This record gives sequence, C-alpha cells and structure tokens, in this order.
Amino acid sequence: MSTYYNLYMQFSVILGILLTILNNRQKTTRQELAEKFELAPRTISRYLTVIETAGVPIEYLTGRNGGIALPDTYKLDRSFFSKEELKRLHTCVAGLQSGFDDGMNRLLLDKIGNMAQNKDDEKYLLKSDTLVVDTGNWTNPQLYRNKIETINKAIASELSLRVEYIDRHEYRSERKVDPYSLVLKEGVWYLYGWCHLRRDFRLLKLSRIRSMTISTAHFVRKAGNAYEKLNEAFGSSDLMDLEIEFSSTVLGEVEEWLGIDAIKDTGKAYRARAEVYGGNILVKKLLSFGSSVKVLSPAALQEELMVECKRVVESYGR
Repeated sequence: MSTYYNLYMQFSVILGILLTILNNRQKTTRQELAEKFELAPRTISRYLTVIETAGVPIEYLTGRNGGIALPDTYKLDRSFFSKEELKRLHTCVAGLQSGFDDGMNRLLLDKIGNMAQNKDDEKYLLKSDTLVVDTGNWTNPQLYRNKIETINKAIASELSLRVEYIDRHEYRSERKVDPYSLVLKEGVWYLYGWCHLRRDFRLLKLSRIRSMTISTAHFVRKAGNAYEKLNEAFGSSDLMDLEIEFSSTVLGEVEEWLGIDAIKDTGKAYRARAEVYGGNILVKKLLSFGSSVKVLSPAALQEELMVECKRVVESYGR
C-alpha cells in the first residue's frame, strides 16, 4: 500500500497547506504547519515549493514577526483546478479516511466537494465582476441549465444540434440547427443560429425545445447578426399607445416592464403610459396581471381582452 498511500497523503497535505494559508489570511510558520500536519519542517518546505511551482505567490516574511503568507489581493481562481483534478483530489482524501478519520480530513472533503460544485455552477452562470445572470428561477434553479450546457458545448465544438421544436402554433418539427449564441431578452432565453429546415437564421425559444442532442456534423459559421434578428422579432406587430391603471401589488412588475418614467401615482391608483408592441404577446402579458391591471386605452385592446376573458370563462363550462 506504501506507494499508493504516500501519493494520497501527499495530495492531502499539499491541499491542506494551501487551504490553511488561504483561509487564515494571516501569517503562519513552517513550524506551525509541521505541528498541524505532524511532519518535519523540511517536508513542509518541500510541499511549499510544490505549491509555488503551481503558481501560488507565497510570501516569506523575515524578521521577528515573519512567517509565510499570501498577498491580500490573491484569490485562488476556480480554474486553478479542473473538474477532473478536483474529483481526483476528493478521491485521494477520501481514500485516507481510515488512516486520518479526523475533523481535518472531513473538512477537506467538504471544501473540495464545495469547490467541485462551484465548478459546475460556472457552467450555468454568465458572470463578470459586475454582472451575474442565473439561468434558473427562484422556484426552479435547474431550469434550462442542461439545455444551456448542451448548447454551449455545441457552440464551443462548432457541432450542429438535432432539435425537436414546437412553434407557437403547436407545430412539432425535427430540425438541424447550427448554434451561434444564447440570447436573453425580456427574461426569455433563446437559441440563435442557422436553421437548416428554414434555411435562415432563427431565434428558438428554449422553453419550446423538447429535446436536443449534439450531432457529429461540424458547421462553418455564416455571416449572421443576432441583434438584427432581435429587432425583427416583433415585425408582424404594430406599435400602439398603451395606457393602463394598476394597483400597488404589481408596481414592481410594471416598473420592470414599462420603466419607472412611464408611471404616475394618482393617489388612488397608479397609471402608466407607454408605446408597446401589440398582438397576442401583449394580450397574454396583460392577462398575467389578472384583475390588478385595467387597460384604459386603446379601446380595441380592451375589446380583445374581454373576448379572451370570455373564452377563459367558457372553458370552465360556466
């Protein structure tokens, strides 16, 4: 067991030293590390060299109050370990449970497992230092994550997707799609790419994609522009001047939809006026507010909403 056991022990100690320095954010010494891990100071020095070689900028402070530390600005990037490396580290530490079944070993397992989980989360978040976009929602954090992971893999590999899609008219079709990008507009996720069935660029709603697999067919990118396609999205609908009255219970939602500048507080209720696209999408949007929103104008939209409400009542047989 010696070679195998020693390999596991080295992984465990090296990771333990690194996490100790990172978590403490205070100076430590070779002697303190040696006592903590029950090793000779010379062995600790060798492991510190291994950590430095991996790119961690360890500082050696001399003098009476000297020691070992990391710069205050240093953070261990999650890319420091690949997902496969994290799994290997977890296996290594777990293999030592019988020999080191103590609090430190369990703590290491928890931390490595957490790092691996965070690594998975990176696939599902669009992040920068100033922006975080989660693909899920409060009630379903996993929403669209598998689809987005598959799409990202296909985009990175430039491989076409086989997609089963249901359009807004409930027509089901099998499509070959060359994925170019993911698009988020008004809280709705789309796949933008070249659709071989339609022989044109398309925006496919992720919610309407029933199944999706990555093919073995590579594609060559054509000249496309997702922004142009987004501007065409409401081409079949006319703009209208909408005026609504609504209660405070939906104030936040209306602010997000029409903007704060479009809203006025009349004292008894709120009113909003804005130029929006009409059509079935607007009708569904207004109905989603229930009785909390009342359309003041245009009259044609009022009539359209009343007809739809009658259909809803009739569908319940009353």
